[in-house]
Amino acid sequence: MKVPPTNRNHFRELAKIASERGTLTETLKRVYLMNYAKAVKREKAAVAAAAQERRFAN
Repeated sequence: MKVPPTNRNHFRELAKIASERGTLTETLKRVYLMNYAKAVKREKAAVAAAAQERRFAN
């Protein structure tokens, strides 16, 4: 299942906003961190898939 790309900095911004409001709990921080990590993995997977396609195209 393909997931649309997500800007990983989006989760950092959400964490900053919650921190400024004083609503950033440990649980929420952990959720934002996990979502950030997933976005990074998706970016790396997209780069690897593109490189593999180029390799097979040649």
